[in-house]
Amino acid sequence: MKALTFRLGQFAFFGLIFTVLFHLVLNQCISTGNGIIISLCAIAYFCLMFFIGWHFGKKDFIENEIHDIGFRWHCTTYMLYNGVNIIAYYVGLNTTNLKAIGFISLFWGIGLLVHFIFFLTNQRNSIRGYDKDEIFN
Repeated sequence: MKALTFRLGQFAFFGLIFTVLFHLVLNQCISTGNGIIISLCAIAYFCLMFFIGWHFGKKDFIENEIHDIGFRWHCTTYMLYNGVNIIAYYVGLNTTNLKAIGFISLFWGIGLLVHFIFFLTNQRNSIRGYDKDEIFN
């Protein structure tokens, strides 16, 4: 299975832009102290990332016939978000402290580990990404 594809690269590019913008906007929202705007900012970021993942994932599925359960997209988002979060901390955008960054990485990493287990289970039950029942029935 080809893990790094052109569409995954496009997702990473746009995801990086959205993540940097999210941290800049989040920094401004935190300085105003309005919790509702901070929540709306986080929801908008989630929706944007989900939409571009779905958009490029669907195109990747059609072009490369990769039948996975989205683990590559989840892992890419995890690396982008945490990388930008750490860089933002050291640059001086005080959106979170280092302890909070560690907890976010830890709990999201646990979710990523669970997703990886499901991914391995799905890969074991398939032949070249196709479900065995789909091939032999």
